[in-house]
Amino acid sequence: MLAITFIIAIIALIISILGYRRSGGAKELRETVDSLTSTMESVKDRAGEGLKEQVEHLTSVTESLKERTADALDRLEKTVRGRPEETPPEEETPEQKPPEPKSRRTKRG
Repeated sequence: MLAITFIIAIIALIISILGYRRSGGAKELRETVDSLTSTMESVKDRAGEGLKEQVEHLTSVTESLKERTADALDRLEKTVRGRPEETPPEEETPEQKPPEPKSRRTKRG
């Protein structure tokens, strides 16, 4: 019984090897890998070009935004500093005492 199982396994192995060679074997596998590699590289190159364009666009938008923000801050500064009637709050003088707490506990005795 063991011999029959062994012979069937060898026949199955031979049939699978023949089928592998007939379908193209390692040669077809290499061609497929090379094709996929070249496709991947071309996609990467195209994506890199699109990415560069996006970065350039974002850079120009960022510069424009920086300029607008600087202009707005300049206008705000002129508006705030342009009012002479407003004076900064006075600092606390040594004569002024901070208010004392409202409730104090005393010892009863």
